[in-house]
Formats: sequence, structure tokens, C-alpha cells
Amino acid sequence: MQTHHTLTLFSFFLLFLSLSEARTLPPQDLLHSSCTHSRYPTLCLQTLSTFTGPTKTTLNLAQAAIQVSLTHARALSSYLNTLHPQPPSNKRNQVALSDCAKQISDSVDELSKTLNELQHLHMGTFQWQMSNAETWASTALTNGDICLNGFNDGGDRKMMVEVKRRVNDVAMLTSNALYFIDRVGQTRSGKPHVNP
Repeated sequence: MQTHHTLTLFSFFLLFLSLSEARTLPPQDLLHSSCTHSRYPTLCLQTLSTFTGPTKTTLNLAQAAIQVSLTHARALSSYLNTLHPQPPSNKRNQVALSDCAKQISDSVDELSKTLNELQHLHMGTFQWQMSNAETWASTALTNGDICLNGFNDGGDRKMMVEVKRRVNDVAMLTSNALYFIDRVGQTRSGKPHVNP
């Protein structure tokens, strides 16, 4: 009877351990399982597997995704500013390029505010801060669409293809970042990192 009781307790202990391990996925598993459900899974894995530190949480991944998007948005903003003084042959595209540079500059500001908000979450204002982060990241995404809508087919085709490629790159990264922000808001997996 004693042996049966001991075996039952041991079985419960093993079950508890396996459930605990399932709840705390290893960092790589969390990254892979998260990226699988993002809009651009391959890009997600490529950009976040080397970026984040050894202890990954959903909040860490959201911060890393926004940081990657912000870095690319800053590079795009610099690129557009180098093109801006050189007027394209098409007058409409010249105006579109100027507007695009402004939109992407605004995106850099929005993504900076998003990252700052995610780095300073507080328990009492968590939902409000997550709403801010989602709004700002969404605005950055919309700015990219507005930027591309201004161009037509005339003018320097090579330059336009490169601008569109870079804008789409930032848009895909921002879309993935929004996915992680949404996950933090829904699951509160970042809760241990939230300030009191």
C-alpha cells in the first residue's frame, strides 16, 4: 500500500514537471512558435533570432521587433533625405518623394514612442500603454502606405523600385512588430517585466 501511494505521488510529480516545462518554452521554441503565426514568419525568424538576448519573453520579442523596424525606418529616412535634394525628372514624383520623406520621418517618431512605451510598462496603466503602442505602430504602418500611394509610373524607375522595396521592407517588419504587441496585450506575458 505504501509503495502504491509513493508511486502515485511520484507520477503526479512527473506530471507537474512536464506541465511546467510546457508552460515555460525554451527561448528558441518561443521565438519559433511566435514567428510561425506572424504575417511574415521567415522575415520574423531572420530578424529576431540574432537580435534578442538569451532570455526571451513575448515582451522582449515585441521590443526587439519594434527596434528592428525602427532601425530600418531610420535607414529609410536617411536614404530618402539623400534623394530629396536630387529632383526626379517627374514633377509629381518629386512632390511624392518629399511627402514620402515626411511620412517616414513621422514613422520613425511613432516607432520611437512605441519602443519607449514598451520599455516603461506599469501595472496600473498597462492596457492604456499597450493601446498607445498599437496605435503608434499602426500609424507608422499607415505612413508607409501613404508614402507609396503618392508615386506614379513616370520618372526614374530604378529609384522608384528601390524606394518601394525599402518602404515595403519597413512595412513588413512593422506588421510583424504589431503582431507581437498584440500578443503582449492579449496574454500579458510581459507582466513580470512590468514596473509596479
